[in-house]
Order: sequence, then structure tokens, then C-alpha cells
Amino acid sequence: MTDIPLFPTDFERQVAKESSVRMVNRFAERNPTLSEDPVAVISRPALRKFTEVGTGPIREVYSSPGVFNGDLFAVSGDFLYRISSVDLTFTNLGQISNGGISSPYMAATAPIGDTVPAYLFIAEGAVLWVYTDNGHAAGQLEATGVISNGDVVRIDTIYYQYTNASVDAGTPAGTVGNPWLVALGVSTITALTNLYNAIDTTGNPGTDYSTALDIHPTVQGTAYGPADLFVEAKLAGPLGNAIAITETGAGLAWNNATLTNGGGDQLRQVFVPDDAGAISVAHINSYVIVIPVQGDTTKGLFYWIEPGETTIDPLNFATAERNPDGLHQVVVFGDMFWLLGEDTTEPWVTTGNPVAPMQRFRGILFDRGSWEGTAIQVKDSLIVVDENGGVFQIKGGQKRISRPDIEERIRRAKQTADFAGA
Repeated sequence: MTDIPLFPTDFERQVAKESSVRMVNRFAERNPTLSEDPVAVISRPALRKFTEVGTGPIREVYSSPGVFNGDLFAVSGDFLYRISSVDLTFTNLGQISNGGISSPYMAATAPIGDTVPAYLFIAEGAVLWVYTDNGHAAGQLEATGVISNGDVVRIDTIYYQYTNASVDAGTPAGTVGNPWLVALGVSTITALTNLYNAIDTTGNPGTDYSTALDIHPTVQGTAYGPADLFVEAKLAGPLGNAIAITETGAGLAWNNATLTNGGGDQLRQVFVPDDAGAISVAHINSYVIVIPVQGDTTKGLFYWIEPGETTIDPLNFATAERNPDGLHQVVVFGDMFWLLGEDTTEPWVTTGNPVAPMQRFRGILFDRGSWEGTAIQVKDSLIVVDENGGVFQIKGGQKRISRPDIEERIRRAKQTADFAGA
């Protein structure tokens, strides 16, 4: 009888026209007691069912120790679920996509004191979502018709008035008798954008709103669209439900007389500048790094969300420096976050400097791109599949850990994926 050697892994090499060898339910382990071949092939334990949520497929699972009681979050089909770590009961938190097929990215932030709850950010491609179990009271201002000169919007104790004249006329002060002035503009979306900027003091003071205007003390804008403006209380919890919201004029209407739904489960969209959507997200040193959908104006660009915040300041951005190719993914590894692009990979660090909080780390060079969604941290190593199918381990230096037959199979899989997405 002829001995048949056991391979430590599957083997397939079509380029050399060699036979395929499969190893099913086994893994190789070094065994020095064997004389001829010091490798034993051990049976792999079977998988055990954990739980079942939704109708599937399961597109992503995520948990972070010490946050949300260690509960597991799962995206099953188009819906986000929270699964209790205590008894495995689950809650459907809401729909986050419509026919989504890719894997979303998730990142959680820890609570800060009693005023800032834990947040879970989900990058779903078209939308960046945020979930918390101690929600901020929120409100929606809808443009039901034409916004007119002189219309007044009240949010808590602060008043804003639309004007088609100078935004610095008179003595604007945000009071009922002297509201802050907001430029009406030539369209509904312009009027809503200017009010959004006034609430958060973004945009152009003296043009969009009164030069002396102060940021709203208790409420922040979260998103706006062609006919809607969304705001929320800055502090989480039910106290925000007492914040009054009113308006004058036939073309504007709040959804309630006060902000609502503070203190409970809350899943909402996070506005990404230029409404670009988000394809990857990560958390490092209390910052949330967001990779927007890559296009002509966003290629190589990423945003960050300030500690404890859930909105993106349009000015909080930077761009991959060595070669601003399109980014696929952000992965936190050690004290750095790695921006993985089509042709290059860059490590960045947080600096602690509020003026320039993000900076590229210049002591490491990995002059390769990545296959979208394949980079992962494994203990003290970062594993990256490059654009040519090579698998590399980054640990101090870089080491190729794939064989030619494995790379060939990866390239074929990548070609199949590229063809399916074309």
C-alpha cells in the first residue's frame, strides 16, 4: 500500500495544472514526537448554534467589552438587532438598508460620565447610522410650503428670523424681540441649510446668519435635506423632552411642540458632508474615524467625529497624503489607525493637539493597496490582502504569509467579485 501524504492546508494550482487536494474539518499542528513528518492533522471541532435573529443573511456581528453591557449587535438582512449577553433575547432596532449585500462596519464609543451615553456607529455605505440606548430628544422642522421673509423659528429660548435683507440689520441677539437673523436665500434648501449652520455656527457668519450669533447652548443640528431640518438636545436623556420648539408662517411646521423621545432606544442617521454616505468606521482615542463614499471630491478623504459627539463637523477632515487613491477601509491597530486604499496603505495617529488632531505616521511604509474589506487585526498583527491577492502580516515590519496557490485563488475570487459588481 502506498502512503498518501497529508497536506497542512488545501492545495490548488491551476496555473501548473496540478490536482486539487482538499483537507476537510482538519487543521495542522506541529508534533515533535513524529519522526518522518513532525505535523499532526487534528480534527476540527464542529460549530455550535449560538442564536438566530431575523431572516438573514447575517451580514455583520459586533460587540465591544464594557459597552452596552457586552451585548452583541448583528445585521440580519436589512435590520439591526441587539442580542442580550445575559439571556440571548434580541431586539429589532430598526431597518438600516434596503436590499444591502455588503458587510457594514461598526464602532462603539464608551459613555462619558452621566451626560454622554455609549454610541454605536454603523457605516452602511449609503448611510452612516448611530444607535444609543439613552437617546437625545429630537425634533423635525418641515418646510410644508414657501418659507417667507419674517418667519421666526424658536428652539428652546433662542429665536431665529428669516430675512431677505442684511443679516446684521438692527441689533440681533437671539431673543424674542431681537432674533438672530438667517438669510432666506433663493430656495427652500438654502434657507434650511442656513438655519442648520446658524444652530451649529458652521457656514459663513455675516452671510448665512448674523455675525455676532452664538452656537445654540442646548440643541444641535443633526441633518437637513431639501425640505427638512433635524435637531436634537445636546444632553442625552428625558430632560430634553421639555425643550420647546415653535415656528411662525404657513410654510414651516415642527413635528411636535417640544423635542421628543429622549431617554430611550434611538437609531438615527448621521449627516455626512455633501450627503456622501459612509463605507467604513473605526474608533480610536475617543475619536470616530469615518470613511465617506469615495468620489471625485472625496477621494482619499476621511472625517472624524469629536469625542462624545454624534455629528460630523465639515471642517474635521484630512486626506491621505502619499497618494490620494480611493480608500476602502479604516482599521485601528495599536496606537494608529490605518487607511487602506486601492494602491497604498497609510498609518495615522491622533496627536492630542486640538488644532491638528490627526497626523500621518511617517515611520512606517507599506507601499501596497488592499482588497476592499479584507484587512483585520489578529492579536498583535494586522493582516492585509493586497490588490494582487498577496496576504501580508504587519507586525513591526511586513511579512508575506500567503503561498502562490492561495494567492491564485484569491485573485480568482477578486475577479469574480469585481465582475459581479460591474
